[in-house]
Amino acid sequence: MDDSQPWLQTANRVLIGVGLAINTPLLVMRIYTKIRLMRRFWWDDVFLILAWIFSLGTQAVILYGFEHAGYGYHISQLPLSVLSRFRKCMLAAPVIYVPALAFAKLALLMLYYRLLQATHPLYVYAIYAVGFIIAGYSLALPLALIFGCSPIQKSWDITITTGSCINTAGVYLATAITNTISDVILILLPIPVVWGLRLPVIQKVGVLCMFGVGFLTTSISIVRLATLMPLVTSQDQTRDIALAAIFIDIEANTIIICGSFPYLRQFLRYHAPRWIDYSLSSRRKSSSTESPSAQMRKPGLTQLQDDIERAINNTDGMTSVEANLERGPREVL
Repeated sequence: MDDSQPWLQTANRVLIGVGLAINTPLLVMRIYTKIRLMRRFWWDDVFLILAWIFSLGTQAVILYGFEHAGYGYHISQLPLSVLSRFRKCMLAAPVIYVPALAFAKLALLMLYYRLLQATHPLYVYAIYAVGFIIAGYSLALPLALIFGCSPIQKSWDITITTGSCINTAGVYLATAITNTISDVILILLPIPVVWGLRLPVIQKVGVLCMFGVGFLTTSISIVRLATLMPLVTSQDQTRDIALAAIFIDIEANTIIICGSFPYLRQFLRYHAPRWIDYSLSSRRKSSSTESPSAQMRKPGLTQLQDDIERAINNTDGMTSVEANLERGPREVL
């Protein structure tokens, strides 16, 4: 019985189209908000733009794979010319996709650094350490694929019968595992600091939710990992790669959406205040508790920055977030 999956070709087109239709306007909104409203365009924005470029390239390779390289079909059904294109896609996709994920994670780390660098030196060192680890494996994995065959051309040229290659599917799996682990670390990293701020519990949860929007990408990454595991021993990779490619599409779009979505509230707060729960009465109420500097800086603040600044100004004249830790900073970290 033929159990090939050409129907995933249509699903791939829809996911790419819908994903780009959502993440591109959100990214433009973020850039506009950071430049025009907040006047704080920084390295986190540069990294997210690079992530979008590389995620777009990844989806272009996957689209080509479904259209011209046999994704979803049994390997026995494909001519040698298609198999050659399949090998090229298997090489190109992770080489482009790993940097996309890395830049998205570095963008989040830069946000952590900018907002919470005053808490404790150990926290800054932790950010640096995680950043170097992400950069390290994101460089090593593509190089392992590019130079994984001897001769190098054997990676994509199926006419070369001599030489040897590493297990490409194994590198795919290693990529998924390392990215899933780093996703979890990024979710856990700010919790000790944020939970130690002198904020109401509901505000602490809100701040952590903003930092934790990447939990969605972590969930998708885990599913992608599950779909990639059969590839390690698969004798029919052209068919088995199709479902994993679909989840790569989803993740490639989600990393941009999650990186841009936290700024939507600030954008609407400035251009469409009636769309969010921000009435005149709530403004008057909040203005009585905000510091003069916080009022002057609006609308150029995210809610997270408002909360952190409010916590800072609840202390007895201290100017560092470190002063808002309920216990000593060394007890938090």
